[in-house]
This record gives sequence, C-alpha cells and structure tokens, in this order.
Amino acid sequence: MGPGQHQADGMALPPSDAAQVAGAPGKAAPLFDPSVLDDMRADFSDSAVVGQFARDFCASLDGKIDRLERRMQAGDTTGAVDGVVSVSTSAAMVGAVRLTQVALGIQRLMAEDKPDDARHSLALLRACATDTVAEIRRAVPEARSAATP
Repeated sequence: MGPGQHQADGMALPPSDAAQVAGAPGKAAPLFDPSVLDDMRADFSDSAVVGQFARDFCASLDGKIDRLERRMQAGDTTGAVDGVVSVSTSAAMVGAVRLTQVALGIQRLMAEDKPDDARHSLALLRACATDTVAEIRRAVPEARSAATP
C-alpha cells in the first residue's frame, strides 16, 4: 500500500479505491476537479446556476451520507444502494473526484455482498466528504453559504 491509502484506523483500503494519478505512483486522485464546473458554466447562460449547484452539493452532502449510514445500519440494502448512488452521482457532477471513487468503492462492496466492509468504509467517505467540501468552498467562492467563513 502506498502513502495515503490507509484509513485512520490503519485498515488498508481496497486497491481500486485509491486512484492512481499518471506519473505519481501511490498518489490518490485529486479531491476536486474545477474543470467539471467550468464545463457546466459553458452550458448555462447564467453562471450563478453553477455556483448554486456547488453550494447545494456542499450543503446537502452530510445529509446524504447520514441517510446512507442509517440505511446501511438498518440492513436496507436497496435504500443503501440508492444512497451511495446518490452520493457518487452528485459528487461526479460537481467534480469531486476522490469522493466519487470512495463512493463507488462502497457501492462495489455492497454489490459483492460485503456489508460490513461497506459500513467500515463510511468513515473514509465522511472524511473525504469533509475535505472535499472545504476544497470546493475554497476553490469556488459561490459555493460558500452566507454562514461559511
């Protein structure tokens, strides 16, 4: 395992959860790719729509992860799959590269009928979500809510 490929509790990540970056072996994918939102801006006449989208993503992410966790704890596999697909899809749409990959890793664990491993990966998902939201809010001023410093 390369640097940055272990959870805080020392558990190794499944190998495909840490994306390799060309020319940088052992490096995880970037948290955020701003070109995704730049491309989206080209599709709208009002760039404020894109800022609102990023702001809504940041504001709703914790709730999505909370619902995912509740569904997993309740053994609601269908609901948990819906929840993790929601996280991965919205993350991909906003350019949250690493978060997308972590969510897809959880989705894969669920498809492989490894619910305990999927539940253990929620801590990684939450940590990645926190870092991602901070990065988006730093990089995209419109993503900051009025209450965000």
